[in-house]
Amino acid sequence: MVVHLVSSADGFSHGFSTRTGGISSVKTLSSLNLFCSSRRRDPRAVVAENLRRFSLEAGFHPHLFNLVKVNHASDVWVIGKEAPDSYDGIVTNQANVVIATPGADCIPLLFVDPVAKVVGAAHAGWKGTLMGIAMATVNAMASEFGSKPADVVAVIGPSVGPCCFTVERESAAEFHAIHPDCVRDVESPKLHVNIRWATRILLQQGGLLPTHIHDKTVTDKPNITLCTSCNPDMIFSHVRDGINFGTQIGFVD
Repeated sequence: MVVHLVSSADGFSHGFSTRTGGISSVKTLSSLNLFCSSRRRDPRAVVAENLRRFSLEAGFHPHLFNLVKVNHASDVWVIGKEAPDSYDGIVTNQANVVIATPGADCIPLLFVDPVAKVVGAAHAGWKGTLMGIAMATVNAMASEFGSKPADVVAVIGPSVGPCCFTVERESAAEFHAIHPDCVRDVESPKLHVNIRWATRILLQQGGLLPTHIHDKTVTDKPNITLCTSCNPDMIFSHVRDGINFGTQIGFVD
């Protein structure tokens, strides 16, 4: 599957790409890499063709595609206003506009408010998680378009799990302060951290209903919060593949 669609309801659709179905030939980027930079050895023409194929499968036009400019921080771009130099969140109430966020261990977060007809997308690495990018995106939906947090539905996409992600003790302490269950093996030099659980706790503290947060703990829906590092045939991972890693995306429109 080029894209795993999560849902298409109330006029919205959203989903996540996998690593299959593209033309990238470098092993760690093959085959549906959707991002390139000076440090990633994938030509822009290849990424453009991958995006064309992905958008065709997902049902949107690539010219309507807006991707988060990652800075591992908490800035949010409201489409229609001047864009910051970098931003880890995007929100809009415009129809026929696709917003997307990359991921290759960091969490691709998608938000839908079916009442106010607003969508959001955010990139949440461990730094951005601690800086509050998840609620910064929801708060932008609220301040700009009148969304109420209790109406917002959040999807936590494929991302590195606590099985495979470690941070230094000082950073782990910040996650422990969010909730003790965010940190495993508290006596180890490097601690396993659950950034997904931290994201859920922060969203709940911000007013989202627990039942409106779709992650691995939800058992009555398909599990789309897969561990990127543990699924090499399906998903890219920086932790697993090193510096020349591929990138998948989550999108919503």
